[in-house]
Amino acid sequence: MTESKQFEKFYRMFRELSKVVHSTSKTDLNEVLKLIVSNTTQGLDAKGAALCIFNKNTDYFHIRASYGIDEKYIALEPLTGKRFIPWPDKNHSIQIITDILNAYRVKYPQEAWDIGIRMMLDVPLVIDNRVFGFIRAYFNEKKRFSDDELDFMAAVTEQCACAIDHNDRIKFYTLRYNQLATKVDRLSSLGRMAAGIAHEINNPLTGILLYSSNLFKKASEDGPFKEGLKIIMEETQRCKTIIQGLLEFSREKKPEKVEANINTIIEKALALMENEFFIKRIEIKKNLDPDIINFQLDDNQIEQVIINMLLNAIHAVNEKGRIGIRSKMNAQEKSVLIEIQDNGHGIPQGKLKKIFEPFYTTKAHGTGLGLAVSYGIIKNHKGTVNILSEKATGTLITINLPIMNKTNKITAKG
Repeated sequence: MTESKQFEKFYRMFRELSKVVHSTSKTDLNEVLKLIVSNTTQGLDAKGAALCIFNKNTDYFHIRASYGIDEKYIALEPLTGKRFIPWPDKNHSIQIITDILNAYRVKYPQEAWDIGIRMMLDVPLVIDNRVFGFIRAYFNEKKRFSDDELDFMAAVTEQCACAIDHNDRIKFYTLRYNQLATKVDRLSSLGRMAAGIAHEINNPLTGILLYSSNLFKKASEDGPFKEGLKIIMEETQRCKTIIQGLLEFSREKKPEKVEANINTIIEKALALMENEFFIKRIEIKKNLDPDIINFQLDDNQIEQVIINMLLNAIHAVNEKGRIGIRSKMNAQEKSVLIEIQDNGHGIPQGKLKKIFEPFYTTKAHGTGLGLAVSYGIIKNHKGTVNILSEKATGTLITINLPIMNKTNKITAKG
């Protein structure tokens, strides 16, 4: 065969293989592997070929596809011993086995000899610099391989590794999606049930609060019931606050978006919290970007988020602490950044993942719903929230909101 014809054959086979490997995810991986071993056999004029993948459970390479090899020999798998691992060199080069009767890489040398095999070629399958499999080509006679043949095999195994990796990723994400879908469905059902229960509990709590308030007004100041009724009223009100928070969390109210400015919302939230800062002697450092433009958002919901974050910062710093709040326009990414930083006690790393979960709180009298509701509001605005914290150093909360107008395009300043 002339070099041009051989090159044309390699090119045709590689193109066919590449087309199948990079086709839709519905392509059967087993069919792809069969095509790979058949193309390997034909491209190298070999007797046959086998494709083996490493199995972590057995510590052996097991055959996934074969072509042209006697079934009795294939049934002897695994075709390699444990000495086969690791690959002979760090560069993962192609291994040419000419003395099959004495090669440690061949587990059944006599059986291979008996079916006419005189030479083998092992080509590694590599992902992330790790050999996870190999293609073994079998030959009836010893031969020399041209650079084109070796390049062809290198290209084939690269495509094969891509196909297997692609298939593994699809399986992983499909499994992950199914797990998340099941979890979301379960949480959705739980949320609807919780909302129903909360609504039912809310009514008798209202009655308890009403009657205890009336009795409190009528009870004598020096009598034994005044203090007890006061406790009943306080605890009932606390229950109502928790129930209200749960109802707000389960509803996930759709944002009522209007043209608003983040700086204006921050200023309003700070004004509402001014007395709290003054009483606890907390220093506020404000740095608001004057270039921030108006865009579509629910100003009431975002104000609620900022107040929730500030309340958590106040709790963290206690008295004589420092809280910084900053806004920043990012015209390139079409977003606005809000940062709230405190020098409080911080959040332990093991608890960071839990802070947005409903009812998780570190406060003695907290409901554990403030951050969960805030997270839902930010998510409904297509934004993100990240928290960095270090114990005894402080916490940095970063909120990123995409800038959108009614046509979902960034608007120019002014």
